[in-house]
Amino acid sequence: MACNVTSFRARQGTAAYATGAVTWDNSTPIDNETFTANIAELKDISVTYPEQEYEKVDFIGNSAQTVGANQQSTGTATGVVAGNFQNQAVQMTSVGMWQVEGTLVFKGDEDVADLLGLGTSQAITGGYTRYAVGDIAAAGNFVRNTLGSFRLYLNNGSEESTILLSNVYATLGDVKPTGADGHYERTFTLMCLAKDGAVEYKD
Repeated sequence: MACNVTSFRARQGTAAYATGAVTWDNSTPIDNETFTANIAELKDISVTYPEQEYEKVDFIGNSAQTVGANQQSTGTATGVVAGNFQNQAVQMTSVGMWQVEGTLVFKGDEDVADLLGLGTSQAITGGYTRYAVGDIAAAGNFVRNTLGSFRLYLNNGSEESTILLSNVYATLGDVKPTGADGHYERTFTLMCLAKDGAVEYKD
């Protein structure tokens, strides 16, 4: 019996970024919000959800368990102390961060990595713009745009899914050619707190 599983192809994805704050609301889907521009030069992308890790905590003593609500087995009491299982609990650790890693074709104009990861721009005579890295603001922090957002929108004609990172922190990677006769590329990483990211599905 044939089974068709819906999926998204690379050509069905659209990436976009915003350099300023976006006012989110419950009446507008993420893909309908206004962003600065689409990212046409994106070659590949990897999205990492915030890590949700757990630790087992052991306690002295044991407790009896019978089959019932959400319990599917009964232990066998052995030894001097009557009981079934050692007392244990699961402790949730602090949740991780959203992360997007990607590769951009290095072009002759600013891209999302420049606009979100570089410092203050300076106008240069002749129609040029110069950026610095690591310049310090009066408050002692690096001058970086942490209001920006990144959106990955997937639409195959029947299903839609959108991944959003807002208030992102950008890290610029290497600029290098793909080969002696190839084009230049740049890697980048965007990260944000768990509370500043979201994934949205169309029902």
